Amino acid sequence: MSQTFTVTGYCPCMKCCGKTDGITASGVKATPNHTIAAPSKYPFGTRIVLDGHGTFYVEDRGGAITNNKLDRFFSTHQEALVWGVKTCTGTVYY
Repeated sequence: MSQTFTVTGYCPCMKCCGKTDGITASGVKATPNHTIAAPSKYPFGTRIVLDGHGTFYVEDRGGAITNNKLDRFFSTHQEALVWGVKTCTGTVYY
């Protein structure tokens, strides 16, 4: 079943994460076009397919990530800024 998500870009910088090591809440290193941060209602490893953007895996959390908000990981702050905030339709696979 499709859902609507608000998806914000983030990167491994101090401004986005408060640290620079790229290690996620699940303990793995964040990967562009793979890692997504999601609310705890989505267990680590949950697959989320965002229509037109690809398949991502829940590997991270964040204080502002609630309800149907997600953060998509990018390599650089510039890439995250270019993405900005988008409304995306997607499907969750547990």
